[in-house]
Amino acid sequence: MGVEKMKIVGVIGKNALLSRVLRLVVLNGSMHMINALVRVNSSDFFLPPSEKNIEALEELPFLKPYSSKRDFSHDEEVVTSLLKLFGLKPQVRLEHLGQDYDYDDFMKQLLDIYEKVHSTDDEINERMRSIEKKREYIDSLKYLTKYSFDIGRLTDMKYLAFRLLKISRENYDKLKKNYENIPAVVIKVAVEGKYVVVASITPVSLEETVEKIFSSLNHTLLAMPTGYSGTAAKVMEDLTNSIDEDQKVIDSLKRSLEDYRIKYAKEFEKGFSRLEMEKKVEELKSDLAVGDKLFFMFGFVPVSSVSDLKGELESQFKEDVIVLVDDINNSGPGITPPTKLSNAKLFRPFETLVKMYGTPAYNEKDPTVFFGLTYMLLFGAMFGDVGQGLILLLSGLVLEFFMKRTSMGGVLSRIGLSSTIFGFIYGSVFGSEEIIPPLIIRPMANINYMLVAAVVFGIVLIIGGYIYNIMNSGMERNVEEGLFGRNGAAGLAFYLILLYAVSHTALTNSGISPALVYAMAGLLLLMVFKQPLASRLTHADKLYRESPADYYIEEGFGVIETLLSMMSNTISFIRVGAFALNHVGLYIAFATMGDMMGAAWEDIAVLVIGNVIIIGLEGLIVFIQALRLEYYELFTKYFRGDGVEYLPAKLKGITPATGRPGFFHNRRISREIGMHIFATL
Repeated sequence: MGVEKMKIVGVIGKNALLSRVLRLVVLNGSMHMINALVRVNSSDFFLPPSEKNIEALEELPFLKPYSSKRDFSHDEEVVTSLLKLFGLKPQVRLEHLGQDYDYDDFMKQLLDIYEKVHSTDDEINERMRSIEKKREYIDSLKYLTKYSFDIGRLTDMKYLAFRLLKISRENYDKLKKNYENIPAVVIKVAVEGKYVVVASITPVSLEETVEKIFSSLNHTLLAMPTGYSGTAAKVMEDLTNSIDEDQKVIDSLKRSLEDYRIKYAKEFEKGFSRLEMEKKVEELKSDLAVGDKLFFMFGFVPVSSVSDLKGELESQFKEDVIVLVDDINNSGPGITPPTKLSNAKLFRPFETLVKMYGTPAYNEKDPTVFFGLTYMLLFGAMFGDVGQGLILLLSGLVLEFFMKRTSMGGVLSRIGLSSTIFGFIYGSVFGSEEIIPPLIIRPMANINYMLVAAVVFGIVLIIGGYIYNIMNSGMERNVEEGLFGRNGAAGLAFYLILLYAVSHTALTNSGISPALVYAMAGLLLLMVFKQPLASRLTHADKLYRESPADYYIEEGFGVIETLLSMMSNTISFIRVGAFALNHVGLYIAFATMGDMMGAAWEDIAVLVIGNVIIIGLEGLIVFIQALRLEYYELFTKYFRGDGVEYLPAKLKGITPATGRPGFFHNRRISREIGMHIFATL
């Protein structure tokens, strides 16, 4: 639980094996890559001198970064075109990656298939365009079937130009009125709805003038075939026969493509998987160091995965690779271990909310469990309702198990469960406090108690934040912040004394004793002088890391900020009680509006709409307010969030070679939901 421990794994092998080794690393999916040159040049890197390591030791002084950047754009074009042409889904399948293969040879074979398929597809498209054009000719010629002249002689005239046009009736009337101004013979051929089809014959020398006139009439030029002879009916018959011939050729070509699909579909799917793998491999090469004969690769691997990765490398490549495993303490300067969070299933969804603020450092205590517990308590206390909480719980389970939105669904189901539990505590069901009795308290009947309890709850959480920071500082051996810092032991002691002084004064109506004043003043001085005191205790070379004047100015303002923030952070938690009251108040408002309605169904409709608004709007506001309390009142005390997220080299969305989920799969999901609810309760 918490931050998983890491080790540094190094792999040294022959350059000819580079792609194969990287594929294995990607499929293993556990290595967070680091720059090999930085690791090799660190002062604590040590390669044991042995007969097996002689060649690697000889190449160490001459290593250089891997510089080649391969362009996969043409490969992507080929693979994407093939998948699209045959209607195949682009997905990375594990079964296509677990084999030893030569990518270049494979893509060469795929390119040969692509060229054949592409030429066939081009011919199909060309034939289809031809058919479409011929159908346009037939549509045009149908207006001329009542005439017996030769279409070929009409379209092949040398000195005269023939056109078939379609214009609106309104524009045709304009055309008739201006016959004497048109240098062409215009004949009305047919009437079709709102349009008139006309034929025009004009001298070629005047064609441009006629074109301008017809353009002003917003005409449509109807396509006419060339190279055909005979009447319109005869040409239409020839065109129809030609279309039939083209269609037969298209059907034959499509059968040919179908044969390609049946024969090579698996190869096309392999192409996509292997292309994605090769792109990932090329991306990883930027972190490698290479010599004349060997490559050097390093990365962080979780302790639980080291033996698996090492075993796979040694069983696959035997003596051809050298596998080094070093402790994290030997990582050297400039190499920051990544953080891999490992929490119980109940708290795992809250890792997303923690990472929104920042990733825990490797040597920092993971706050996810504390965050998850306190966040559920805060949300439930502010939004306590049995009915609305169950809706959030069920919505979260649907998102988590059926829609695979594990983070969002997981958080929603857990805060929904908390809301349900607090609903029983408050005796609230869909806003109504008349259905079930409260287990502990009704917020509206105990307003002052709710507000005071919220502040007390906030005090407990703030003290927990101080303790968390002291633990983190102990892990980091940070005496300055752990003992004397405003969020360390000195700050915690000052906060407790301040709380006692304020509460004692308020309850007894007396002043603060001088002993408490002196104690708080002394603690403030410890906070101001934290750096020189810590330097003395740790025997550091310098008392101050910067100018003493700058240090004391900064710490002086820091003391003022500490005094202000301690009180403001505490009072800020009063919103927990306020939102619990606000939740009841909103329901009362909608219930009052419902009572003002005349009919019972209108009353029910208002209450339903009111609950929808409360769940959606108030639920969102409470979600944000709880998050604000966590981030600004608690995280600022104990959580830095300046770590590096663990991002192992792997392909996302790999589809395993399994069958399609069916009845038993759905039963398993249902069983998981049931077990999840039971475990959470």
